[in-house]
Amino acid sequence: MRPPVNLLLVVLVLIPFVDTDALSAEVSAKLTPLRIGIAARSATVMPLFVARERGFYREEGLDAQLILMKAEQTVQATIGGSIEFGSATGTAVSAAVNGAEVRVVLAVSDRPTFDLISLPNIVSVDQLRGKKIGVPGIGSLNEILARRILAAHGIRPQEVTFLGMGPTHVTYAALKAGVIDATMLQIPLTFLAQDEGFHKLAYAGDTSRAVQGGLFSTKAIISQQPDLMTKTVRATLRAIRLILNDPKFAIQFIKGPFLDVGADRERFAERIYDAMRRVFLETGIVDEQLQREMIADASQRIKPPQPVPPERVFDFSFAQKGSQSPR
Repeated sequence: MRPPVNLLLVVLVLIPFVDTDALSAEVSAKLTPLRIGIAARSATVMPLFVARERGFYREEGLDAQLILMKAEQTVQATIGGSIEFGSATGTAVSAAVNGAEVRVVLAVSDRPTFDLISLPNIVSVDQLRGKKIGVPGIGSLNEILARRILAAHGIRPQEVTFLGMGPTHVTYAALKAGVIDATMLQIPLTFLAQDEGFHKLAYAGDTSRAVQGGLFSTKAIISQQPDLMTKTVRATLRAIRLILNDPKFAIQFIKGPFLDVGADRERFAERIYDAMRRVFLETGIVDEQLQREMIADASQRIKPPQPVPPERVFDFSFAQKGSQSPR
């Protein structure tokens, strides 16, 4: 027996009015909020964006938000409970050495993505004696990396002049104007500088190691919410593995709207990927030697009253579990 025509019309009329927003809200309500503070939309936080956009966090039952804030604020916000994780791992190491109850739980990379770039007429590090090197600030990572490159070439600190000038785009402008003779530039700006005729003297990763990008959280969250830790770290590691194993996807992602890699993303995407691929860590873990080196660097500035052991700053137990995940 056929249903009455008017009943079919009622059903057809009602179908378009299913409240999809309400259904979406209901699904989101079942997810656990996950707030991650990021200091920049740089290539080092690419795995966080990939994990969010590919639904890896969602598959773990997490509703992920990536919140842009200053590096120091990520530590303050995590301690204050406004966010669960931060990505400014270098700042977190310094905070932990200074007594803050935070721990780095995942490392995205173990080498800095900086090059020492000079004026075209300077073709070797040895030629920097008596020259001026621009850095964002005295004591900044850029200056530390530059000093290590100089030391590796037998150049003493007093043989060059360091000038604190502000962000790297400012130091690059000063280099172009001839105000300084060299500066440390990160991807993708280093590619632009080389294409414009400036000389790459050295890659910082050849003389230094440092955790750039990753995740840190508080001791309280680590102990009280281990399930959240496991899921977040596991999803992020999935994203790192995807980036490393699928270059085509990763390069297209770099060209997309999520990362702040300059206006020439189409031009530099493959070079950015190649540079990041050699420093990304599939396990999310760095060895104890590097942990101690980073603590020593921070201790030189902060001067803690007692030596700080690695377990006071790092906790890679969740990354170890995540590396063994079948996902």
